Amino acid sequence: MSTILKDLFVKGKIIFYIVRGISFLFCFTLGALSMIVFSVAMMYLGKSSGEPSAEPSADKLGYLFTAIGLTTIAVVVLDLAVTVYREMVSAEGEKRHPFRVRGSLTRFMMMMIIGTLIEGLIMLFKFSETDKVHLLPYAILIFSGALMLIIGLGVYLKLTIPVEKMLEKDELH
Repeated sequence: MSTILKDLFVKGKIIFYIVRGISFLFCFTLGALSMIVFSVAMMYLGKSSGEPSAEPSADKLGYLFTAIGLTTIAVVVLDLAVTVYREMVSAEGEKRHPFRVRGSLTRFMMMMIIGTLIEGLIMLFKFSETDKVHLLPYAILIFSGALMLIIGLGVYLKLTIPVEKMLEKDELH
């Protein structure tokens, strides 16, 4: 028995399994949190579609905007859980090819950018519909942050293309 443990520690496999286990718990927790946030979003959606009236009230629009924002957050968190699972827990993660890593990072960043833009739009609509027009610069700051994320992602993609081409040539030979 002690030789098995010794082999596991010497080869570093025990650390590998511990990290995989912790990563799985992290993914499961993120997935559960995503589902909780989504269920709260559905409760807000139900409140927004309550009793019908001739004109939508500010409360109903607020509930609708909150439901959209929470759904966006739930999707981004779930995508993070899936990405961590693919890279750290599943057997696919052991074959970390630069194309896969680049694709995972790009997909995750696009989800973050879309989520940020949706939140900015929600703030823009919410603040312009109420007497909180003085808060509109915060929505502009969110759009500026999303723009910075887009520029950063573009720079990253531009800088990694030569590396991928070089690796592709090495694999063909």
